[in-house]
Amino acid sequence: MLSKLARSIVILTALTAAGLATTAAIAEKIKDEGSFEATYVKREALPVPDQEGHVLLQTEANGTSRNPGGLIDGFSTTAYEISDLRQGNGSHQGYVIFKKNADQQVVKFDGEVTTTMQDGKPKTTMKGKYTIVDGTGTLASIEGEGTYAGYFTAEDKYHVDWEGSRSQPNASVAQSKQ
Repeated sequence: MLSKLARSIVILTALTAAGLATTAAIAEKIKDEGSFEATYVKREALPVPDQEGHVLLQTEANGTSRNPGGLIDGFSTTAYEISDLRQGNGSHQGYVIFKKNADQQVVKFDGEVTTTMQDGKPKTTMKGKYTIVDGTGTLASIEGEGTYAGYFTAEDKYHVDWEGSRSQPNASVAQSKQ
């Protein structure tokens, strides 16, 4: 049997460890917003024969991010996307990879695509939610999430704005890069 002192030490140690784990898990979140422009480099449409205008669309687009004062300003972007569209409307999901040298951030997105007719021409927009799922270099261990909204600027180009929150970079990773 443990003495009262030994039990108290075990309990105090457990509570201290739990407190440290909780503090680490609740990293300070800061506001993060930005945008990127992208141009399709690959598009494959797979018709689904259940109704007219139903298509699965697999795409890849490249561009550059704007994130003034943020961590990924001026990074190259590559977006991989799968859309399930009926007459230009439906769901889409995929990943955006932000990369500059050894620093990389992988973001998963999931949302909706909407197409309406405006002045006799289709106007396509998209919106949804995103989550940061991985990072390397100075972007390692960053967590974040938020919302995005975008629109097409040409048949093969689009613009996306995002807004959300993210954790601060891990100080030891950021210092090792200096």
